[in-house]
Amino acid sequence: METITALFTIIGGFLGSFITYVIFKLERKDKFRMAAIEKRLEAHQKAYAQYIKIIEVMDSLSRDDVNLVMKDTRLFLADYSLYLEQGTRKMFIAVLGFLNAFCPLDDYLDKFKDEDRGRAFDKYQNKMEDVETLGYLIQKEVQLEPIAIKPAKPIKKLTN
Repeated sequence: METITALFTIIGGFLGSFITYVIFKLERKDKFRMAAIEKRLEAHQKAYAQYIKIIEVMDSLSRDDVNLVMKDTRLFLADYSLYLEQGTRKMFIAVLGFLNAFCPLDDYLDKFKDEDRGRAFDKYQNKMEDVETLGYLIQKEVQLEPIAIKPAKPIKKLTN
């Protein structure tokens, strides 16, 4: 009988230790997951801010302004690329190529003869879809569930 009691005590000790270990691992994993989620939200917010800079510089007539935004975008990607979804990373790289090739627009169009400018401008507009897609992807890939707020209960009128 003492042997059975001792055996149950040992099994109980192992089982308790195992359960404590599993709970510790799960809590630790949740903490890392929450930290990663916060960092991803931060990265996507900064990505959207960088996207706005790209949109603004596209109307610039200065190659220096375009180069500055391209440099900022490369630095942003170096700091936050691992926290962005793959689609957003790829689209940022495509948009950098767009800025390099097509901006400022007047400089790009000046490379063509008058009769070829229409086709060159069409190519510019087609590539503009990458820029528009980038903004959409940033928002889509970080989309969270909406916060559900319960509507307030109506106040009952007091009658005398």
